[in-house]
Amino acid sequence: MISRRRLLSFLVSFTFLGRAKVMEDIDIKGCVIKRDRLYRVVEERMLFQWIKEEGRGVYSVGFMQVLSSLIYPLYAVKLKPVGTVVEYDGNLAVIESGKRVSTFPSPLSGKIVEVNSALERDPSPIISKPYESWLVKIRAERPEEIRRLKRAEDIVDTVRAIIIKERIDCLPKR
Repeated sequence: MISRRRLLSFLVSFTFLGRAKVMEDIDIKGCVIKRDRLYRVVEERMLFQWIKEEGRGVYSVGFMQVLSSLIYPLYAVKLKPVGTVVEYDGNLAVIESGKRVSTFPSPLSGKIVEVNSALERDPSPIISKPYESWLVKIRAERPEEIRRLKRAEDIVDTVRAIIIKERIDCLPKR
């Protein structure tokens, strides 16, 4: 007969293992999609953004690994300053890569409350550590815009199709 302590221990460990599996990142041909954030993916514009809630209505914004691979090599990032009010799809940054100079649009309307200015001096972490390299933090002014964003599970098929179609390689660059 199994003791109550062993049964309880088993149930607790089973629960944690189940949660760990659910929160595992998604890997598509070496390209990672983190489950702890929301996403904006617009295939026609080759736009791949992650948005992570930081609390108190503040969200960090960054590049998905797929976009990091598309813009390699990355030469420069110019971010809008703290205090700038941005509209949905307004310009957050100017990105200069080996392929082109382009703008990085805002996934939310709000006020920029923090800027990762280290990326302006050295943008390489956007490529090497895209999920740790947030560009700006925005205090959202229109919470309803959050509903436009997708969970990791909701973008898997779209991202997989783009990776295959565009022959994207997310393996580390040397």
